[in-house]
Amino acid sequence: MNALLTDTQTRIETELHHLYDTVAAEPVTENPSLLSGQVGYAIFEAYYQRQFGLTDNSRIWERLSTGIDAIQSGAVDHTFAGGISGIAWGFLHLHNHGFLADSQDDPQEIVSALDEPLFLLSMDDLSKGRFDYLHAGLGACLYFLERPRTPEIVYYLKEIVAQLDKIAIKKNDGSITWHFQNFHAPADEPVSYNLGLSHGTASIVAILSLLYQNGYARPQCARLVEGGLQWLWSVRNTDHPAVFPRQILDDQTRDEFSRLAWCYGDPGIAHTFQMAGEIFGNTRWKQIAEQTMLKAAIRRSRKETLVSDTGFCHGSSGLGHLFSKFARWYPNPVFDETARYWLDATLNQALPSPEIDGLSSATPLPNRGERCLLEGDASVGMVLLSQLGANPAWERFLLMR
Repeated sequence: MNALLTDTQTRIETELHHLYDTVAAEPVTENPSLLSGQVGYAIFEAYYQRQFGLTDNSRIWERLSTGIDAIQSGAVDHTFAGGISGIAWGFLHLHNHGFLADSQDDPQEIVSALDEPLFLLSMDDLSKGRFDYLHAGLGACLYFLERPRTPEIVYYLKEIVAQLDKIAIKKNDGSITWHFQNFHAPADEPVSYNLGLSHGTASIVAILSLLYQNGYARPQCARLVEGGLQWLWSVRNTDHPAVFPRQILDDQTRDEFSRLAWCYGDPGIAHTFQMAGEIFGNTRWKQIAEQTMLKAAIRRSRKETLVSDTGFCHGSSGLGHLFSKFARWYPNPVFDETARYWLDATLNQALPSPEIDGLSSATPLPNRGERCLLEGDASVGMVLLSQLGANPAWERFLLMR
């Protein structure tokens, strides 16, 4: 069941048209990246055009060409958020889902030379403990999942999982986690364990679940997923509105506030439990997911949630989308009402205001980030398109499908 009442469809469409015009006006020659630049804009525009029957995709091709040119010229690093893995993933995602049917060249052939370099760079990152899928080693896994299954790809993913296994922290109780290297922190920062879906153990579990689902390194993936989810549950808060803390410092469990979001906090972690539960047929994991989101539904204020903008990553649209998914999975009116609450909050912030341009984030981000696919207008647009029934395949870049 759609989380929004049917009489809001016109309002959603009006906002989508405004968002599309705003994103479409962005220059095609700047930041080439997936999450904050051209390839992200191209994905939103492609999904919008399919939803509303538009056929001129020339600007989409211009944006993708900017990304491919940046790879060929060596202007970007290998990462998923801002570099090669993400740009190539976006290109292949649009191709694999039929958005680039007029392509004269095979996108799979265009990117094929990237396979080995991305594998080697990923292995180098992982050997140093840098697993972060957005900014380090594991982002290439999403790229490889868009490539045809070949002996080489099978080998690359098997080795990546083996290296991830090698650097894992294995507890005496059988639980498994990974040390988090904060890319913004000084080198002497205390050892920490990050729980979140954007940078932490939940992201590793989600990627391993997707690899297992697609038939890669299944025995190792299954063992690491089970251990990772066991660890996440073992460090849950004991008496706190948030089920899960944001991080664990120096191996000491302690109650800690965490925001309510995809990136950090209960919704992203709950989705990881739910997705793994579906892939592995584990009812207990799905029960944990459901109960976590029921508790999360109670938190609404800015103080309780830290929600201050509309973007997907840590804003109202991301919460609306996550609760909408749980409303489809579980026939509980709490999920449907909470989804409506956060989606209505998103639309209400879109009302004309001197401080807010359309649905952009309350605090503009650098590099035109206020339009971007992770935190800005394009991210809100993807959520609203999903409310109209668009293909949810785009969720893959968020480790949600």
